[in-house]
Amino acid sequence: MRITAVMPRQDQASALIDTLDKMGYPRKDLIVTDMSKSNSEYEQDPDTLIDIKSEREGLGEKRPFTDQFSERVNYGILVSVEAPEKHAARLMEIMEQSGAVDIIKE
Repeated sequence: MRITAVMPRQDQASALIDTLDKMGYPRKDLIVTDMSKSNSEYEQDPDTLIDIKSEREGLGEKRPFTDQFSERVNYGILVSVEAPEKHAARLMEIMEQSGAVDIIKE
C-alpha cells in the first residue's frame, strides 16, 4: 500500500523524511516531489525534471509522478512511502504530526 503526505513547506517535508528514515524507511525508498515544480516546468522541458521519480510502465513515457494527484492536490511537497497495511495507521499519524495538510492512502 502507498501512503502519500501532502506537506505545505519544505522544512516539514524534510522533518517527515528524517522521521521515516529513523522508522526504517530510507530516503531511497521514498518518492518525494514538489507539485508546483512538476506542474510548471514539465510543460517547458520534460527532460530537465530530475527530481520527479516516476513509476510509469510505458517505455519512453514521460509523465510526472504527480499526474495521479493533480485533481486532488494543487500545491505542496508530496512524500510517498510503500508500507504494509499493518503500519499504515502509525505512518499516517506520523505524517499528520509532521504537518501534512492531506494524507492519501492507496
